[in-house]
Amino acid sequence: MNIREHKRSPMVLAAVAVIQVLSPASPAAVVPFTEDFTANSANWVFDSAGTMPLTWNASGGPDGGSYASTTFNFVSTTPGTDKVLFRALPEIGSSGGAFFGNWIGDGVTEFSAMIRHDADVPVTFFARFADPARFPGAFARLPELIPADTWTLITVPIDPGNPQWETFEGSNFNAVFDNIGVVQIGIGVPAGVGNVDQTITFGLDKVSIVPEPATGLLLAIGALAAARRSPARRIARP
Repeated sequence: MNIREHKRSPMVLAAVAVIQVLSPASPAAVVPFTEDFTANSANWVFDSAGTMPLTWNASGGPDGGSYASTTFNFVSTTPGTDKVLFRALPEIGSSGGAFFGNWIGDGVTEFSAMIRHDADVPVTFFARFADPARFPGAFARLPELIPADTWTLITVPIDPGNPQWETFEGSNFNAVFDNIGVVQIGIGVPAGVGNVDQTITFGLDKVSIVPEPATGLLLAIGALAAARRSPARRIARP
């Protein structure tokens, strides 16, 4: 019998239906997307439990508008260690889930954010991306020393050849980025910050993921074409 002519039994069809119900489709990231914390902290948090939301600030961001922030005292933190300061978590719906999904399949080619701090010394930042279980992850250490009191753009090319990758924690690029469920941003604790009794404020804004330019152009062309196909509205004249 030709395979195309084969009919599944009612039992097989029922089993397939059950599997489809029990296996929901994987979430998809919103690409491009920018979290600018317009009205609140968008469920971004400081702690891994998701119980300490970032502080929302109505003004003072890189464009003068709103941003999110957190504070931390590194008096009990050893210099040379890493400290996560900002987290987007799936279980609390950070940014409405826009950052979570298959970044490879969804065409994400770059992650970026605007950051600021008021430490007495320049600091280096890192970004970490992991699946919803939080491990394994991809850890990118940014080489730039970020000065105090200045909004600075950090970028991480989402590319296996990016030299910023310090570790994939026993995994590999493809295995991590085909199911992103956690986004973290933090600092490498320097001397002058670690073991110092000083509360430091860190700001975050314009957290973005973008597609490759060709993909973005195609999306824009598609949106324009759809708009042109829409029937024109008649304007009622008085």
